[in-house]
Amino acid sequence: MDIIELAGYGPLKKLLEAAQGGDVTAQYNLGVMYFEGKDAPQDYLEAAKWYGAAADRGDRQAQFNLGLMFYRGVGVPKNLVHAYELFSLAAAQGDERAKQGMAAILREAAPEQLAEIHALGTGSRKH
Repeated sequence: MDIIELAGYGPLKKLLEAAQGGDVTAQYNLGVMYFEGKDAPQDYLEAAKWYGAAADRGDRQAQFNLGLMFYRGVGVPKNLVHAYELFSLAAAQGDERAKQGMAAILREAAPEQLAEIHALGTGSRKH
C-alpha cells in the first residue's frame, strides 16, 4: 500500500491513474474533487489543471467550471477574457449557465477587455 492509500485516498489514486491515461470523465471528476476538497485535499491549482485537461478535450462542464474559476479569480488569476473564451466553448455545446456567464462578463468587462473578447470571435487573437 502506498502513501496515498494509507492517507485514505484510494479512490483518488484510481481516478488519477485514469485521468493520466486520458479519460476525460476522470479528468473532470478530479477537478471537482480537488475543487471541493472531498475525497482529496482541496487544491484549486490542481482543480484548474484537471478541469483544463478535460476542457481541452471538449468537456463542457469542465469548460464552464474552469471559466468560473477565471471569472471569480479562485485558484487562478482573475481573467475575464479567458473566462469568456471558456464560457463560449461550453455555450456552443448548449450550456445555459455559460451563456449567462458570457452576458455577465460583457456587462462587467473594461473596454480593453471587451476589445480582446471581440477579437476572439474574429480569429485575430494570438496564442
